[in-house]
Amino acid sequence: MLDCEHKTPASKGQGYPYIAIPDLRDGVVDLESARKISYEDLKEWTRRSRPQVGDVIVTRRGRVGDTAVVPVPDVALGQNLVILRSEGDLVSQAYLRWATRSPQWYREVSRYINVGAVFSSLNVSDVLKMAIPVPCMDHQVFVAQVLDALEARIASNREVVRSALGLGQSMVRKAASAPRVLGDVADVVMGSSPKGKYLNGRGEGVRFYQGVRDFGRVFPAPRVNTSSPVRTAPVGSTLFAVRAPVGAVNLAIEEVSIGRGLASIFSQRRPATLHFCLREFSEIWDEYQGGGTVFASVNGRDVRQMQIAMPEDGEGQLERRLGALLNRAVQAEQESVRLAATRDELLPLLISGKITVKVAEKTVEEVV
Repeated sequence: MLDCEHKTPASKGQGYPYIAIPDLRDGVVDLESARKISYEDLKEWTRRSRPQVGDVIVTRRGRVGDTAVVPVPDVALGQNLVILRSEGDLVSQAYLRWATRSPQWYREVSRYINVGAVFSSLNVSDVLKMAIPVPCMDHQVFVAQVLDALEARIASNREVVRSALGLGQSMVRKAASAPRVLGDVADVVMGSSPKGKYLNGRGEGVRFYQGVRDFGRVFPAPRVNTSSPVRTAPVGSTLFAVRAPVGAVNLAIEEVSIGRGLASIFSQRRPATLHFCLREFSEIWDEYQGGGTVFASVNGRDVRQMQIAMPEDGEGQLERRLGALLNRAVQAEQESVRLAATRDELLPLLISGKITVKVAEKTVEEVV
């Protein structure tokens, strides 16, 4: 086990990734969100311990015990992170990745966690005491192969989503025309949180969202009865955050009820074009940030008066192409959700040995 430096280097805007706790998501390091540091700082921050591809990163504060894998060489670790590296004789490094995401691992985290008033933490010395299941090497290899296959497909879909959204933004950027008032080209509905008595977990009504969620995902959010005075976003509308981070956007892939942190922005004729324009020109929202005492925010009037450079599209060709890109991204993300659910279902069964090789392989073949 190797500990991190207990200080933070300056951000350079470009350079080498400096991985911090917020960059770990669902077992994966988001290199795009990671701070970039200089080569000199990289050398300084890795002089005691140089992360290697495949090392398991463990968080010691915040989301205590969360883990991910170092994805590329030449990275530095942020504060309150440690890395686990196996010598390979008793525990496969590939297996260690999954053992530290199992229910057994999180039981150990609960055992050693130090619960604080502001944040919880793990002591470095206690990480060394934590126990994981160690089956025979053949079974470890099998566990890693099965779960790695699912993770590889999810990673592939992640790139499809990134590529499709990036291409769409590039297209609207190149075709952008003179800015127009947003309220003139789209319908804007501000969210409104319903009373708690209208919310339920019984699958009745429409899903209720307070803020922007991951692109294209349907979450097990609470539902709100449609008999209540709800504000809804139609399918295909852009969900726009009106509270910090103001301007963050997502897509409604089904009709949803929206709370006060969101606005629905929708164009019946050009929903895909509008969505990509809002993604591409999100930096314009900064000048409209309001004076909220807790969160920066914008109101309905601010949103409707914003300027957006919607491209001309007389024959609808651009909208069709952008719609196809958006659909491709949504399909890839929804497949990833299904794959992740299968992965999370198989993980504890594989780690504990409660599932046979043939059953696990058959399950993976059906979803990959």
